[in-house]
Amino acid sequence: MKMMNAEGRTIYYNDVVKRGKVQYVIKSIDGTPIIGRDKQKLQSRTFKQEAQAEAWLKRNGFKAI
Repeated sequence: MKMMNAEGRTIYYNDVVKRGKVQYVIKSIDGTPIIGRDKQKLQSRTFKQEAQAEAWLKRNGFKAI
């Protein structure tokens, strides 16, 4: 799913199956830095629980386009 925040940054948010378990991936589209746990700038971030991914999206203001 493609998402955008108020600053105009866009990301993809998808659920994938890795090793038989569902994981939630947030991936940068246009070079938007995704802030990791230790404030590092990443191109993608993986969450094991949907609630964690949704909380990150809400905290950063991303909404579906």
